[in-house]
Amino acid sequence: LSTPLVAVDIGYTRKFIEHACGCNTETKECACTDASCGCPVYIGFHFYGNDCQPESLGTYDVFRQRLRDAAGIMEDYPFVQGAIINEVGMLNFAFSAIGEPDTGKYPAEKQPGHTCPRTAELPNGMATFLEKIMDIVIEAKTSDGREVVKGFSWFNQDSVGGTYDLRLQGDDGRINELGEAYIAGCSKWARRRRG
Repeated sequence: LSTPLVAVDIGYTRKFIEHACGCNTETKECACTDASCGCPVYIGFHFYGNDCQPESLGTYDVFRQRLRDAAGIMEDYPFVQGAIINEVGMLNFAFSAIGEPDTGKYPAEKQPGHTCPRTAELPNGMATFLEKIMDIVIEAKTSDGREVVKGFSWFNQDSVGGTYDLRLQGDDGRINELGEAYIAGCSKWARRRRG
């Protein structure tokens, strides 16, 4: 069982866990620590970058902070097993989780393939973003060494919900450069997990 999915405020998931599990916020003791009472053991959230500018807009730092916040919940409440990030991608507008598509510096409608262009921040376009996000996932640990992220899913859609083309395959069904980056990132994560 996971918390309700959030897009921005990991603090909400902490409050939800504390309420659902009957936790004392001072002693960190909880009345129930499993699904039998509706107590979630996973933190669920989405994460999106904006406008193909993950460095200049601070996207990677925001992602690291969300993972630190999740780690803090896991440390305070050890029955929480980790985070499931079920939607990761890039939004086609600047600065927020809500906006008007094609209004940022790199509007999808003006980019080849409606995806992030190759820039100094993204030398391999969208694939660079995915690679760096996966590296952050792999490195995220609690202070006692537990992995923070237990599940990760890329939002494999073309311009849906204000995104760029995030598909891992081309129209012909063949794996594209982004798909190769996803496979490589997931494989790297699996190798690290096996030790």
